[in-house]
Amino acid sequence: MAVPVRGEQLELALPSTVLDAFVAAGVFGDFEQQLVKAMSRLRPGTDDAVLLALALAARAPGFGHVCADLTDLDRQVAVAADAEREGGPLRWPSLDRWAESLRTSALVAAPTDATRVPLRPLVWDGHRVYLQRYWSHETAVAEDLATRATVPVPNGTGDGRPIGAVLDSLFGSSEEGPDLQRLAAARALTCGISIIAGGPGTGKTHTIARILAAAYLARDPDAPRLRAALAAPTGKAAARMGEAVTREVALLHGSGVIDDEVASWLGEVQPMTIHRLLGRRDGTHFKHDRRDPLVHDLVVVDETSMVSLPLMARLLDAVRPDARLVLVGDPYQLASIEAGTVLGDVVGPASEPGEPQAGVMAERITVLQRMHRFDEGSAIAAVAEAVRSGDADRTIELLTDAGAETSWLRPDDAGVEDVLGLLVAAGVEIVGFAQAGDGRRALDAATRIKLIAATRRGPGGLYEWGENIERAVIEAVPGLSRARRWYVGRPIIVTGNDLMNGVFNGDVGVVVNHDGEISVDLGDGEGVRRISPSRLDQVETWWAMTIHKSQGSEFSHVVVSLPQAASPTLTRELLYTAVTRAKDRLTIVGSEESLRAAVDRPIARASGLRHRLWA
Repeated sequence: MAVPVRGEQLELALPSTVLDAFVAAGVFGDFEQQLVKAMSRLRPGTDDAVLLALALAARAPGFGHVCADLTDLDRQVAVAADAEREGGPLRWPSLDRWAESLRTSALVAAPTDATRVPLRPLVWDGHRVYLQRYWSHETAVAEDLATRATVPVPNGTGDGRPIGAVLDSLFGSSEEGPDLQRLAAARALTCGISIIAGGPGTGKTHTIARILAAAYLARDPDAPRLRAALAAPTGKAAARMGEAVTREVALLHGSGVIDDEVASWLGEVQPMTIHRLLGRRDGTHFKHDRRDPLVHDLVVVDETSMVSLPLMARLLDAVRPDARLVLVGDPYQLASIEAGTVLGDVVGPASEPGEPQAGVMAERITVLQRMHRFDEGSAIAAVAEAVRSGDADRTIELLTDAGAETSWLRPDDAGVEDVLGLLVAAGVEIVGFAQAGDGRRALDAATRIKLIAATRRGPGGLYEWGENIERAVIEAVPGLSRARRWYVGRPIIVTGNDLMNGVFNGDVGVVVNHDGEISVDLGDGEGVRRISPSRLDQVETWWAMTIHKSQGSEFSHVVVSLPQAASPTLTRELLYTAVTRAKDRLTIVGSEESLRAAVDRPIARASGLRHRLWA
């Protein structure tokens, strides 16, 4: 994927150098310039090709790349059209020229000596250039996963039953045919590392709950009490996982599949963020690492697609070598906002149809395929699959033949006003329930239909839709005014973690009037939790949200607003994530050009992790 260049640039801080043309084109900002300037002072005479590679490697993490792939710079760096730029096209050194300079530079280490002290700022590994820190993270993750994939872990059978019998009791008999959820659980119990990949509604949480129950039932009775952990990248994702697992445990207990003892133990396993699990001390340091590992025998991480490469390196460093680690997520969804596409790289070709792939992770990955969320023949599921497979023609065909489940509107279609009317009607309903003191029904109304936008600013962005919805709702409800920040009926979304008040980034709520006392009613499973507005300082109004923020959420009716086709925000993963937020109805507002641009533009973050695991 071509990545956007930086916006407004600072004045050029360097004398005339190899960076000048690239700065003028918007490729490099002040950080890269100052770094190159400092290295030029420390190492006078450094080859221009090395300085350019240094700037590219330093720029890469800010755009989600782990490294600079010198064979694929056209997709990593987007600049103004050559014909429109003064000075003509940018000229990259040839790969041979780059290789010659990098091999002999005192600033660059080869992989064989990259860990020697003193460390060098760059690592030249094949055709990829890394900042030393990111090369260390990538190689550490690859080596740790490979080791865990080949080392069996101890697993007892506490009540004398073999693991197969335990799994049969939780999933049903395997004699009926291959059951991917059962296979995923078997791998989770017997392998040091296992990966469960699948789209929304494929039964990932269903499987997680049964893995935990099976681990307890198959434990060694003479060993210490089984210690398990559930974690996710964000507080919101952790809370969602907890709610879903609790529902599954209640079903297992209610049907007699597990007894009181197992249900009680499962209830003690409370999900938390990865940062909290590791004992976060600051942005990069944690309590637990290889010297002070986690005590847990089993660690399950949900929404792994949102885990960055540096955080995955820290997690693997802290999980005991003899523990079982289960990574769960959808490799087709949006990746971490930080550097890396870890889950996509780890799953690699295992998620693609065709011949079985050879690789160290091949027998550790289970891809769940059946979407239980959607009925057979679901139009939403068909659109999601067309987007996932990169078939723009099929996507357009399905949306053109829209029926009860899906609809597609161009931005200038009259039907867009009708969609706005549906959003406003839901808003009026939210206010009505909030004024009547019914926070639960207000929240239900707030999640029945939701506008999710690809961008915050510009035409079709979050702010434009949110402003239009809010203005119309206030005009429709007598006495309602935005003059008060905490007006009754205002839906809010939390934008930062607040451990003291027990709220997390992504939590949603509504301002509700309870007999003259104003509170924010936050969703809490099937109920609500009240909190004083004065205790919330990191919130935004939630009439609409970005697609990034919607990841992991589910709404009955989703309205997806796409920007113009030229927007670099548009990617296949973004559109797939948006489409799969819808449960019953999907409406897309965007041009055909925007739809095609999104489907045809997969995220192409530069990384060597997939190559290390699958080559």
